[in-house]
Amino acid sequence: MEEASLSQLKTLEWRRLFNMLYIEPVLFMLIFSHMLSGTVMRNQLIYQACTVIFQYNESDCKLLDSKNTSSEIQAIETELQAYVANMFLTRTLFESIMPAICGLFVGSWSDQYGRKPLLIVSLIGFSASALISSVICWLSSYYMVNPWWYTLAAVPHSVLGGWCVFSVAAFCFITDTTDMKTRPYRMIFMEVILFVALTSGSLLSSFVYAATSSAFVQSLSCLIVVIATLFIIFYMPESLGMSQEEDDEVPGKEKDVVVTILDQKNKTNEISAEAEGTENCDDPPKYEATEKPSEDKVEKAGLFSFTHVKDMFSTCFKKRENNAHTVIWLVTLAGFVSIFVADGVMTVNYLFVRQQFHFTVRDFTIFDTFSQSVPMVGAILGIFVLRKFFGLSVVTLALLSLLSEVAANMARGFAYLSWHLYLSVVLGIFRSIQGPMFRTIVSNIVPPSDTGKLFAIGNILQSFAPFVAAPLYTAIYKESLASNPGGFNFLSAAFYLLAFILIGWVMRIKFKHRKFYADTLK
Repeated sequence: MEEASLSQLKTLEWRRLFNMLYIEPVLFMLIFSHMLSGTVMRNQLIYQACTVIFQYNESDCKLLDSKNTSSEIQAIETELQAYVANMFLTRTLFESIMPAICGLFVGSWSDQYGRKPLLIVSLIGFSASALISSVICWLSSYYMVNPWWYTLAAVPHSVLGGWCVFSVAAFCFITDTTDMKTRPYRMIFMEVILFVALTSGSLLSSFVYAATSSAFVQSLSCLIVVIATLFIIFYMPESLGMSQEEDDEVPGKEKDVVVTILDQKNKTNEISAEAEGTENCDDPPKYEATEKPSEDKVEKAGLFSFTHVKDMFSTCFKKRENNAHTVIWLVTLAGFVSIFVADGVMTVNYLFVRQQFHFTVRDFTIFDTFSQSVPMVGAILGIFVLRKFFGLSVVTLALLSLLSEVAANMARGFAYLSWHLYLSVVLGIFRSIQGPMFRTIVSNIVPPSDTGKLFAIGNILQSFAPFVAAPLYTAIYKESLASNPGGFNFLSAAFYLLAFILIGWVMRIKFKHRKFYADTLK
């Protein structure tokens, strides 16, 4: 068995695996810039709330970012946290409004107009937001600036779709430029790039901040995002129509649907069926019970036409053989639960670590680096050892990842010493596998022409998550602030257990239709 696995690894076509390696550098720059300035700007916001809104002495406010503080400084920290938690909540909700609306259209936009325009628009929004934050931060170095002005920086990237638009276009780009054999590895490689950006950005953050200032850190972050935007505009090609799928790699229920590239100049992808009929690739595959939109309707539909919404929902709710539609929705809901937890935790996690363990910016960035490095190791172990050598399926790896999340959040909820916090990270070593596995499951059981719409429906659900998750976690944190600031972690563990049950149902369907899913979910 080991010799066979080694043989498979040696025969893996690395040229196909790293084909069209464009989106990964952009993801790295975007995440790196966010991590470089994220913690520093949260700390700056707390400092400005202390000096401008609560009007404490600057000397006392500067002591908030120190490990050994007096009971008076700790009392100020507790008072500030309840107020700043509301500021974080407001920004999170504001950043979710327009992306939730864009999510209704982004799938059809991506499948009709291409991936590159969406990437350009989203990155222009990120660049403008970073520039506004830099200006406000520089002004605060010379004037007393109310920290609520930082909410203004959320306007550009929120209006232009933010992470919702970027992620749909990015994952569709990956789907376009890979096939079923290389896609899980490419998804994990993207995850590795993500964690390298997270760890390096977080680690360097406190050192750059100590050597310069918060305004300089934010300006450097802005410059990196602008470079990523220029890279997309001038260097990255359009991927729509470059599907790497081969006939024998398309799932059984979709065997009659094969993407063919006819004429790039016509900007039209056609789908050829075994019965010699052709139809537009933006339309769902032809089923007897499914009415496809006419080609003219698709061509004439405007950017915000509800034809896009109808097209997306008809694709997502289309009945598929062997309960494939149920698998898609179970995976989508599990992904929603994971994002729901992430959105809630993101609002209060930095405040929790400061309050419970009195971490400074340096302490937090070192911990954050460790908390990102360990899952990166878990991702490598998961895909190259557990999957490649031991043959675990994508569904099994997703279950393992969710179980790891349950254990990590339980440990974090009981933590009262700093080493407990690090232990919880180790228990969550496989947490980074779930995202790539979820996306691989969906992309493997549908044709490439449907991936944009299906990724979009997941992003719509995820875009609405902060409207409930952020207020819920903020309320729980404020209520338990005096007794147990980490109480929200138990809620996270319960949600991950729910996601585990959903993916367990997918495993049951896989076993029920073992022959059909032998290749697609292996």
